[in-house]
Amino acid sequence: MKRTPFFLPLATALLLPCGAWAQSYGSSGAVNATTTLEIAGAPTQTIANVDNFSFIHQPEALQPYRLDERATVGGSVGNATALFEGSIGTLKAYSSAAYAYGYDAQGHGLFRGYASATAQGSFSDTVLVGGAGLALGTPVNYRVEFRIDGTLSSPSFEIGGFLNASAGASARLTDLQSGQQVSFIWDASRQTVGLYTLTLATQVGHSLQFTGSLATSAGVTHYAQTGRSAEADFYHSAYYALAPSVAGLNTVGASGHEFAVSNVPEPASWALFGAGLLALLLLLRQSHPLQGELA
Repeated sequence: MKRTPFFLPLATALLLPCGAWAQSYGSSGAVNATTTLEIAGAPTQTIANVDNFSFIHQPEALQPYRLDERATVGGSVGNATALFEGSIGTLKAYSSAAYAYGYDAQGHGLFRGYASATAQGSFSDTVLVGGAGLALGTPVNYRVEFRIDGTLSSPSFEIGGFLNASAGASARLTDLQSGQQVSFIWDASRQTVGLYTLTLATQVGHSLQFTGSLATSAGVTHYAQTGRSAEADFYHSAYYALAPSVAGLNTVGASGHEFAVSNVPEPASWALFGAGLLALLLLLRQSHPLQGELA
C-alpha cells in the first residue's frame, strides 16, 4: 500500500465567483474508513464506509456537525476509524488503522490487505472591517490566532509506506479588496502543537476572507514491520480566532460567528478548572464521608 496522503481542502468547496464573498460562509467535512482482506482461493473482501457534509450559506455551518465511520474486515484482522467534527472556527479530526501481520513464523503468506482512514474538513467566513468609530480607509491590522493540539502514534511512517500516520492544518486570511493575504500550513511531522499567529494589514471598509482546514490520515498493511497500528488523534481541536489592532473593530463573520480571541478556550484555563473541581470534590468527600463503605 502506498502512503495515504492527507489533503488540505482550504475551503475549496466554498469558492464562489468574485464579488459574492461579501456574504460568503460555510463548512464542509469528509471521512473515509476502508479495509481489505485477500486470502488465497477466496474472494477479496473490501469494506469502504464514507460520509461527508457541506453547508454553504446555511445556519448549520455554525453548529458542530459530526461524521463517524468505521470499517472492520476478517473479524479482528483489519480495523479503520475516521472521525470528524467541524463548524465555523473549530475543526476536529481523528484517524486510526490496525492490521494483523499476514505471515506465519516461517514467512509464508497467510493473507494480504490493509486498513486506511482519512478525516478532513474546512470552513470559510467573511469579516467586514469596521467599527470603533474609525473612518473608511483607516489603516488597521488583524492578527490570526491558530491553536492546535493532538498527537501522532510512533513510528508515524515506515519506509515503503506500509505504516503511516499524518496530520495537517491550514489558516489563511485574505483582504478581498487589496488581494493581500497571510497564510500558514501546519504539518504534524515537522511542527509542534500549540499557538501560531499571522498578521494582515488592511483598512476600514475592506472585507476579509478567513479560511481554515484540518486533515488526518492513518494506514497499515499486512506487511508492516514496525507496528500493527497507526493513529492521528487531532480530535482535541484546531481553533481559529481574530484579534484586531484597535479595540471595538468587528470580529463577527457574515455567518454570525464571533471570532474574538476571548471566545477560544484556553487549555491552561480548562486544566485549572479541572484541578479546582477535583479539589472541591475531595474537600466535600472529607467533610461528608460516604456511609456504608466496605471495611
